[in-house]
Amino acid sequence: MPHSIHQLFEHLLSQWSDLPAVEHNNHSITYLELNQRANQLAFEIQQKAPESVIIGISTTRSIDMVIAMLAILKSGKAYLPLNPTYPNARLLELIDNAELEFILCDYSEEQFFNKLELNAVTYQSVKNQEIANHSFPFFEERAYVLYTSGSTGKPKGVCLGHAALLNLIQWQSTNSNAGIGTRTLQFAPLTFDASFEDIFSTLITGGTIVLIEEQWLIEPEKLLRFIDQQKINRIFLPFVALQFLTDTAIAQNIYPQSLQYVMTAGEQLKITPQLVSFFSKLSNAVLFNQYGPTETHVCTCLRLDGDPQQWPALPSIGIPLPNTQIHIVDEEAKEVDHGVVGELWVSGVCLANGYLNNPSMTHEKFVDWTDAKGQIQRIYKTGDLAKYLPDGNIEFLGRKDDQVKIAGHRIEPAELELILTNQTGVSQAVVLAQDHNNGLKRLVAYLIANPQQVNQESIRMALKKILPDYMIPAVFVFLDEFPKTSSGKVDRKALPKPD
Repeated sequence: MPHSIHQLFEHLLSQWSDLPAVEHNNHSITYLELNQRANQLAFEIQQKAPESVIIGISTTRSIDMVIAMLAILKSGKAYLPLNPTYPNARLLELIDNAELEFILCDYSEEQFFNKLELNAVTYQSVKNQEIANHSFPFFEERAYVLYTSGSTGKPKGVCLGHAALLNLIQWQSTNSNAGIGTRTLQFAPLTFDASFEDIFSTLITGGTIVLIEEQWLIEPEKLLRFIDQQKINRIFLPFVALQFLTDTAIAQNIYPQSLQYVMTAGEQLKITPQLVSFFSKLSNAVLFNQYGPTETHVCTCLRLDGDPQQWPALPSIGIPLPNTQIHIVDEEAKEVDHGVVGELWVSGVCLANGYLNNPSMTHEKFVDWTDAKGQIQRIYKTGDLAKYLPDGNIEFLGRKDDQVKIAGHRIEPAELELILTNQTGVSQAVVLAQDHNNGLKRLVAYLIANPQQVNQESIRMALKKILPDYMIPAVFVFLDEFPKTSSGKVDRKALPKPD
């Protein structure tokens, strides 16, 4: 049984060696070519960086990028994505924290990374020679390091191991029924954990990874037309991107009938009228609502199929993946009964190894915990609130530190956001509780809306007919678009504060 991602890839390779593995800009390589070129690059890594345990990789999209991911794993090391468009100060902070020395990149980026005091190994410098599989020592249990924002202002390097990721992609390969010939759009930047899922769950099932142009991430019409023209079958999208895509599909009357599997994550899924309309016009497309922080990758999932008109307005996050356990606990770290709200803790094979070169943070977030049966388990404290539903699914209730109370009433922002998007002319909504001059909190609603159909007065009057006064936002802010994080989520901290 393979014990690593690349060993599983090699184990299955002969079943589809001549099929297309990766496509980009009208170019493609077969699985056999992908394996050969990854072996060559892995050999180069071993020759030039034998002592390094982490190798950087440029996030610039290309076929070589996918080859490099596989090559780093084959060389027995972990990969760390670096985005050359990030500010130099941010890149230097990551490089310093990871003690990074080498990076794989295109020759056009060599000088840039050299100036950051990295040794750049360019894709074009690799010798064309026959290198066999399994010729490299496998000594690095970590598969990748991804940096997330920390509450201290310092980025945290999350280390995910092969066991956790094997569990994920083997589940994914059967859960979506994707297989030989399935065309998967590679949407997520390499700095976002969904990129690993969409790439490697494709490569172990004989499908084709289809890369897009970076600017299409913010151009939904071009993205939608590409999905339609390239007959894409599967996409992994943050919920915000899915909203933009459905809005564009309705506006342009484009409904890609090839689309069979849509995976979304990153924020509370809301089944808006636009989503219902979009999926109603597709031929049996399935929507998967995935949940999981970077420290666990995906740890629960809900499958939505059948008539979209019957989908719940605020879907649950489903049930745990195999070999994964979800615990809902109270303030005293005791598991609560079904239906009772508590903090969501995760245990099982999905857990990250910890934070790179940050033992204090690792020990704070990943702890040994004694469950109700007296068994000691290593768990990750997510900081999210949730509860078990009677059917065994889990309802996500937001961040523990983001709970909203107005005039003594608890308010669920996701519920209010859904109500707002159900109003005529409103396509997207974000609701925040912000401190006001008198020290009390007030609700602020940020809307993307058609100005010909909705304004401050009309939306307020519409809400007064269906909501109690304490649930009606004090302020409405109309925006052309929401600021986003590098992973595609709404950047709530960057939303402008109203006067």
